Amino acid sequence: MSTSHKNYITLTPAGVFEAFSQSEPTPMQLALQALLSGRETLLVSEWLEDYSELWLDSFVEQGFIEKLSTFLPAPNLPLDQFLPYVVASLSGKRRAAIASDEGFCLARIGYTQEEADMLSVAAADFSGFMLRQKQRGWAIESQAISFFQKVNLLIPETSFVFLWIDGSGYALIIDGEPLTNNRAFVELIWGIKTSGLRFDS
Repeated sequence: MSTSHKNYITLTPAGVFEAFSQSEPTPMQLALQALLSGRETLLVSEWLEDYSELWLDSFVEQGFIEKLSTFLPAPNLPLDQFLPYVVASLSGKRRAAIASDEGFCLARIGYTQEEADMLSVAAADFSGFMLRQKQRGWAIESQAISFFQKVNLLIPETSFVFLWIDGSGYALIIDGEPLTNNRAFVELIWGIKTSGLRFDS
C-alpha cells in the first residue's frame, strides 16, 4: 500500500486509545504517540525519518492514523480553558472532568468541585484496581469503565476513560453517553500531551 509523503498524518480516536493505553508503551505505541508530540501535525516524510513505512501502512490499515491534506496546530490553551470547547463533543450531558491517577481533579466542566473531586477519587480507585489485576496476570484489555443506572439501558451514567501520557496516568470522566469517537477526543489528548497540563495561576 503506497502512501503519499506529501500528506500530513495524525491519530484517529482509535489511535489515541491504542497509543496511550499502557503505562509502559511498546515501541509501536511510542511511534503513534509521536504524532501528538509536536505543535502541529507531522508530514508523513517527517514521521518516516524515525519510523518504518511498514508500521505506517499497518497503522493506516488498522484505522489508528488518518491522512490530512493540510496541517493542524496543536491546542494552545490551558486545560481548564480548553475543556469547555471540547466537552460538548465528548459528553452526552456536557459534563466532564480530567483526573490524575492519584485522584486529584485537574480540570472540570459542568460538575461541581465536590462532584468532580469525588469522581476523581473513584477513578483513581478503579485505575489502581485494574493495574493490580493486570500485575496478577488478569489481562484487562479495556481502557474504560462505565456505570449504568439501569442495566437494561445501553447509555451509561458515568464513564472513566484511562490513559497514560508521558508516564503519568489520567482518567477522563464523562457524564452521560461517552462520545470519544470524534476529533475533539484527539484534540483533548493532544492538548494534554503538549501542554504539560498548563493552568492559569
